[in-house]
Amino acid sequence: MKEFIICAAIRLDSGKIYYGHRHPHCIEAMNGELSWTMNRQQIKTIGKLQGFITSNNRFVDRTEAAIIALEAKQIEKLNYSTTELYSEDLY
Repeated sequence: MKEFIICAAIRLDSGKIYYGHRHPHCIEAMNGELSWTMNRQQIKTIGKLQGFITSNNRFVDRTEAAIIALEAKQIEKLNYSTTELYSEDLY
């Protein structure tokens, strides 16, 4: 079966991944967990990458996700960028 996009995700520099229906859900989960040990200003300084989780359980960035979603025929075209996938393209 061809790989396809499952959901939105955010990967921190530490490698930890938060996932959800859309990227704001990932941010809420990340902020909720990290708020136990960091203040809001510290959380904002954490390096993070927005992307997606695939059916092969891989984290991919928005550019690779766009290629996968188009090849899997999950979407016909990108609506918000010429090279990157946004969760709004999927849902």
